[in-house]
Amino acid sequence: MKKVYISCYENNDRFYKNTIVNFNRNRNETLFKLIDSNESSFNEIQKGNPYFIELVKQLILKDSEVTIFLIGEETKKRKIVDWEARATMLQNGFLKKSGIIIIYLPDIVEKYGTKIPRSVLPTILQKNLQKPDVFAIETTWEKISKDFFNLEKLISVAYAYAKISEYELDDEYKKENSHNMNI
Repeated sequence: MKKVYISCYENNDRFYKNTIVNFNRNRNETLFKLIDSNESSFNEIQKGNPYFIELVKQLILKDSEVTIFLIGEETKKRKIVDWEARATMLQNGFLKKSGIIIIYLPDIVEKYGTKIPRSVLPTILQKNLQKPDVFAIETTWEKISKDFFNLEKLISVAYAYAKISEYELDDEYKKENSHNMNI
């Protein structure tokens, strides 16, 4: 059973996260183990620490094997989603990079139809998905909600993709986090 973290804009898109979590919880055999964050973890990280991405990885995503990004209209503007994306891609010592599943929510699909531009994603995801050596799953809420059992297959594929993906963190991250992590 894979360990999964779900990233979303909590104010707008929590319903979709809760739907996935409740489906998983109400099965006889769960699809995944949920890695959840708590508000105090993010409060500690936000206190101006220059190593915030590594702290997100260490405190919240350290056990995650796959991150599901629920992408709605406001998600790109949420700083924490950007941090979670960067932490998902970070590999440092025993902290391993995670697979990525992107689920476009109904408000995005209504706006763009089947031709969803990558500009709706946080910049770090946009840049990495343009690279030929980065692999991620992209789907819509409609497809997931028709058959939640398909999520198990997507999680397995995303997990495999993490092993072969060559994520690249941008220069901003490298400048602010150019040190060896002390765990």
